[in-house]
Amino acid sequence: MNKYCKLFICGFLALCVMGSAAIAAPQMRKLDREAFPLVLAFQQKRRPVENSIVRPNVRRPVVRERNYRQNTARQALKSGHIVSLSVIRKRVKQSFPGKIVDVRLLEPKRNNRTYIYKVKVLRKDGKLLELKINAANAQIVSVKGNK
Repeated sequence: MNKYCKLFICGFLALCVMGSAAIAAPQMRKLDREAFPLVLAFQQKRRPVENSIVRPNVRRPVVRERNYRQNTARQALKSGHIVSLSVIRKRVKQSFPGKIVDVRLLEPKRNNRTYIYKVKVLRKDGKLLELKINAANAQIVSVKGNK
């Protein structure tokens, strides 16, 4: 047998012994646990040190942005700042026949700007159009792609 085969067999046997000891470790008596300190060290979960490479698990804050954006869109619709999505879809289908692939409502970055719907339409000839529509009055602002 060559050198690598021997190393593989030794490693496999070591894993088998460690695995069986790890399974039996919780069931061991107190005296037996002292005989297997390495197995117990693997089983114990230790917190990493501050300057170690592994960082401790940190609870991340719950992201509520989806609900926030949905609520602001709903409020804008109720207040009359934007028209409903069904109106936008009808307007797009009248002007550009095809399948509407994606619709997004872009919020204004400044207070004096209007909401804009960004609509992607896949035409029957396979061309993709990207439309920007004023959400307040459903007028088409810009068209990207081949008409």
